[in-house]
Amino acid sequence: MNTAFIIGNGTSRKGFDLTRLKSYGTIFGCNALYRDYPDHSIPDFLVSIDDGIIAEIEGSDFPSKRFIVPPIDERWEPAECNIGRPRSNAGVNAMREAIKMNHNQLICLGFDFLIADRDQSVSNVYDGTDNYGMEVRANANDNPGRINYVAWLTRTNPDVDFIFIFPEGSSVNRIAGKNVFINTYENLVKNT
Repeated sequence: MNTAFIIGNGTSRKGFDLTRLKSYGTIFGCNALYRDYPDHSIPDFLVSIDDGIIAEIEGSDFPSKRFIVPPIDERWEPAECNIGRPRSNAGVNAMREAIKMNHNQLICLGFDFLIADRDQSVSNVYDGTDNYGMEVRANANDNPGRINYVAWLTRTNPDVDFIFIFPEGSSVNRIAGKNVFINTYENLVKNT
């Protein structure tokens, strides 16, 4: 398996030591993750789709060759998924970038929109910081569409395993598919 870790910014990943993943696969992070690693050891690739955070990252010393800004068209859900083409999210775009690079096992952390608890589902470790205001904030009403988008991605990539990691005991909205799995941080720790 060619493993990629996709790091979303839901608070369920708070406290997990991402450095322990380095030797097990390529790390794709989203948006402000680079702030937590001033030495730029994490992530291997950083993905962003919103103008404010894109400008912030471009103005930082994060290596430009590891910063991915998808083309404008890819910053919106594909019409095959949703004819209305709502805004995408950096986490799904990071998954798509990993697949383009031939990763066939995506281990996804911090994808809290899959958690059934409404407050937890929209939590973000960077809430209240620069470029994380209400204008780019998802709300719980967005979750069904976001879940549908991930389900579409898993269906259209049947040769890729999607493993979503959550704290033990989390109530998770599951996505059907032989290539979709739910696991816990506790099990991930045992294996890294």
